[in-house]
Amino acid sequence: MKPIKHWTGTNQEQRWCLGELSADFESLVSLQNSNLASNLSDDQRRDGFLSVCFSAKQFADMNDDLAVVVGTQEKVVKAFLCASTVEFNKPFALPKTMIDRFPQAIYDSKPLSDWLVCIAGPVCIDAALRGQGVLAMLYDCFYDIAPPQYELATVFYPAGNTRSTKGTREVGYADCR
Repeated sequence: MKPIKHWTGTNQEQRWCLGELSADFESLVSLQNSNLASNLSDDQRRDGFLSVCFSAKQFADMNDDLAVVVGTQEKVVKAFLCASTVEFNKPFALPKTMIDRFPQAIYDSKPLSDWLVCIAGPVCIDAALRGQGVLAMLYDCFYDIAPPQYELATVFYPAGNTRSTKGTREVGYADCR
């Protein structure tokens, strides 16, 4: 198993460190479940949500496939970013639908199918930490460990998830049409 890229912090300092934390996979499930659209009220969904549910094993498999970046505060998982290959995502209905559209999705005058792409998501941040730069730190950490052969990292999120739309644009992602 590859080590999980791991962030720890307090209100006074935030730092990235590398550590292998196998127990975090169950903690990822817990944070994920607290942020699934199906578990949130309409009002709570306005602050961001996850659409797809993964098991601890699937999180571990994503880590083995490419990477899982985990953010903790006082040893409690507060954020994660999963990254995986296109092939890893094809068995899942929502990502597969998006991947199937790569030939029609244009970025920088080329279809996504012409780029070597990885999938940077799902991403989840505890509601109390949103808007504090954690998303940028997760992506910076991922970019530090991403294999150099990838030309693009692609993010999937529902059009109605305005928190995700705003956040990904703030860290430099552009929409494909």
